[in-house]
This record gives sequence, C-alpha cells and structure tokens, in this order.
Amino acid sequence: MGKPTGFLEYPRALPPDRSCEERVEDWQEFHRKPPPELLREQGARCMDCGTPFCHTGILVSGMASGCPVNNLIPEWNDLVYRGLWRQALDRLQRTNNFPEFTGRVCPAPCEGSCVLGSIDPPVTIKLIEAAIAERGWEEGWIVPKCPAARTGKKVAVVGSGPAGLAAAAQLNRVGHAVTVFEAADRPGGSSCTGSPT
Repeated sequence: MGKPTGFLEYPRALPPDRSCEERVEDWQEFHRKPPPELLREQGARCMDCGTPFCHTGILVSGMASGCPVNNLIPEWNDLVYRGLWRQALDRLQRTNNFPEFTGRVCPAPCEGSCVLGSIDPPVTIKLIEAAIAERGWEEGWIVPKCPAARTGKKVAVVGSGPAGLAAAAQLNRVGHAVTVFEAADRPGGSSCTGSPT
C-alpha cells in the first residue's frame, strides 16, 4: 500500500449531504461530490491487511461478509491514493460490471468487514467506488466493450436483475448473441420493479 500509516493519520470522512430544502428543488444526487484530496486520504486509510476481509464475499453465520462480487478493494483504494484513477477503474471493472450502481445502492458489507473497522471507523469503500465510476464517466473511460468477433452462439438470460445483466454483459463480451428475458414490465430485477402480477 502506498501509505502504510494512512489509517493513523486520516480520520474517516464523508462529504456533507445537501440540505433537505435544497434537495426537494431538483432530482440531483443528495450526496455532495467529494473533493479529490478527501478521496486520496480515504484511500490512504486502507491498511495493508494480511487478509483483507472487505473483498472476500464469504458467509459468516449465514450473513454476507465482505464484497459479494469480490471487488479488489485494497488494490483500487491504493490506486486512488496514488492518483491513478484510470487504473483504479480498470481494477474495479475486473470484478464489477456496474460500479456506477453498486457504489450507490450496495449496503456496503465490505465496510462492515473492514479490518480497520475493528478499532476505528472503517475505510469509506462505498464512497471511493462511486467516485471511481463517476470519474470514469466524466473522463470518457467507460465505453462499450464490443467483442472482437462473434461466436455465432445464442444465449438466453432469464431475469434482468444485476446478476442477469452482468451475465449478459460478460457473455456479449466474449462474442455470444444474448437476449435478456424479464417477466416484469421493465428491467432491474424484482427489487426494482416489484413482483410481476
């Protein structure tokens, strides 16, 4: 890790949210955009753990522990600390098809599993993930990943939840023609659309 003593030097910090009076005037994000220096410091808080439980995605007593998609969290935290944002996005996209969603809606079991969290407030993993994805969009780094050649094979994916869409994206990247089927009137999975009637 780039800053072995970062967790001792920087406290956990989040940008302030917009006031309720301000938020009701528009449909914009209610979290303020964190400044790059805050993100750098928060990335520096990531410890050089022997076993980084944040990204293991294991079940402990029937409860999820760590990242369910096995994001390489310590790696992209270090890259953000070092200012290597493009590489941080590449590392994040190795395991996560939709960081722009998960950085917002995931309940962050990674933070609950952060080793630093046993003695201090955990690393702001969710904040950093969302910031990496936002930077990727702003810089034009997130682009379609079209296959070099088509295989001629067709695949049906049943369900348009996060897992179904991630599977469809991966299958498309290797060249298969993918059709996603969804029982509801719009994509997103049962938690987004409700149960079909």
